[in-house]
Amino acid sequence: MKRGSRIDELFTLLFMILAIGAIVCYFAMDGGSITYLVLGGIAIVLRVAQYIMRFF
Repeated sequence: MKRGSRIDELFTLLFMILAIGAIVCYFAMDGGSITYLVLGGIAIVLRVAQYIMRFF
């Protein structure tokens, strides 16, 4: 995957949506809620997968 490609932009958009959702859940609910952890975890895994796809 090349930087700036359509799928790269899609991964970045999904990461940002998940990260914002995690932040909202953190402040709206109890700080250690499972929703916050799941959204944050998925966002991190998605970002790591994006970097792996870029370099390999």
